[in-house]
Amino acid sequence: MNFATLLSMASNAGANAEGSQSSGLIMIIFMVFIIGYFAVLMRKDKKQQKNEQDMRDAVKIGDEVLTIGGVVGKVVTVKDEAIDIETGADRTKIRFTRQAIAKNITAEKKAEEIKQAKLAEAKNKAAGKAKK
Repeated sequence: MNFATLLSMASNAGANAEGSQSSGLIMIIFMVFIIGYFAVLMRKDKKQQKNEQDMRDAVKIGDEVLTIGGVVGKVVTVKDEAIDIETGADRTKIRFTRQAIAKNITAEKKAEEIKQAKLAEAKNKAAGKAKK
């Protein structure tokens, strides 16, 4: 059963009922709810895509990255749409497109260190206030 069939069944049921005006109002509220739900989902998806693109654009030489294929390596060259990474004990160089980068491990480690430093600073402030 698809969405159009469900809507037609609901409108037919509403037309047959005595309070067809109230069922029409319920139908409108339902449609607004569905449209709002999909708008929120689309917004979250666009925000996630923008964050991923920003991460890929911020990749620089020396960063450790993870590709969508599971290859971990260090970035050795960055071009417009290609990134060369060095991986393995024999330092094999492999070229990937920017879209193949799934995670910038170096940037995530730095962000985690900053988060831990701020947390420690907040704890120190709280401990200092508690002693006074």
